[in-house]
Amino acid sequence: MNDNVILRVNGREWGGWTDVKIGAGIERIARDFTVEITREWPGNDSTGSLQPRIQAGARVEVLIGDDPVITGWVEATPVRYDANAISVGISGRSLTADLIDCSATAIQFKGRSLVQIATELAKPFDVSVIDAGAPATVIADVQPDHGETVIEVINKVLGQQQALAYDNASGQLVIGGIGTSRASTALVLGQNIISCDTEKSIRERFSTYQVAGQRAGNDQDFGAATTSALRARTIDAGIERYRPVFIRQTGQATGASCIARAEFEARQRAARTNEVTYVVWGWRQGDGSLWQPNQLVVVHDPVCGFDNDELLIAEVTFTKGATGTLTELRLAPPDAYLPEPENPASRKSQKKKKSKKQELPF
Repeated sequence: MNDNVILRVNGREWGGWTDVKIGAGIERIARDFTVEITREWPGNDSTGSLQPRIQAGARVEVLIGDDPVITGWVEATPVRYDANAISVGISGRSLTADLIDCSATAIQFKGRSLVQIATELAKPFDVSVIDAGAPATVIADVQPDHGETVIEVINKVLGQQQALAYDNASGQLVIGGIGTSRASTALVLGQNIISCDTEKSIRERFSTYQVAGQRAGNDQDFGAATTSALRARTIDAGIERYRPVFIRQTGQATGASCIARAEFEARQRAARTNEVTYVVWGWRQGDGSLWQPNQLVVVHDPVCGFDNDELLIAEVTFTKGATGTLTELRLAPPDAYLPEPENPASRKSQKKKKSKKQELPF
């Protein structure tokens, strides 16, 4: 199968790259790519032909064979040389890169869903939003703070909705849940796994997670009683020795928000212990499809303790160079990538402050 990497710019295709790196994942909003071609110096009359003809700022489509993998912008055209050879490169990111870098328009959203909010924020950048099973729950009030980027605003809402945001090959922002598809090929030690890298660290895990929150008081109920009146406690049975951690829930907490935070901390930290990075030959699965982030994949690796366990692919990196054509896959149990829950009571507090400010006669 043809796995040549092609850059399509203004209807013209550019290939022949000797070094390639393309990355995509569910913990990033924008895919990125770097391609490079290295060759010996030609005769003195041909040095002009080595200058890059693709300009920074151009819109680009990156393809592996016939499969598009990135739609975005060229951001850099590095040139490196010495006495023997010259390397000319092109690098860039998805269309969604502007959502990471640029400030959000100051719009107040009331009674809108996550997808509706994201769509409105991304519209000025000509980035469309895809609903891949995003929660339809209406959010009471969201407003960008001064200088906040688009993705910072979206991340605040993601915490309330327990959803993921990432980009796709068309440069669209995708909002949905964890594990939206399944890989057709399993990862099996002794068959397609070339190498493995994992820490298996429990440094960030604790035996007990206790979350304390502050609730609002009144004339009869105030002081120390309100500063730590709400508590939630969760145990990680995998940590046998005494390792407690105490977490302060910011803003006006509720019993539900404290429980959610404690459970989130225990589940995510335990799952992160089993995060692993595998390298496999080639860029495609057995059915010819490219490896993709947010796919569930069966893993059989007795060395790492996986017995046909289903893990989530969080990041995919395609590389080509002196070591061959490889795919690096970072994966873990799905709980490792749970979005952090936000404290809903803190939003109510902010809303009250805004309404009070509007009532002032000046």
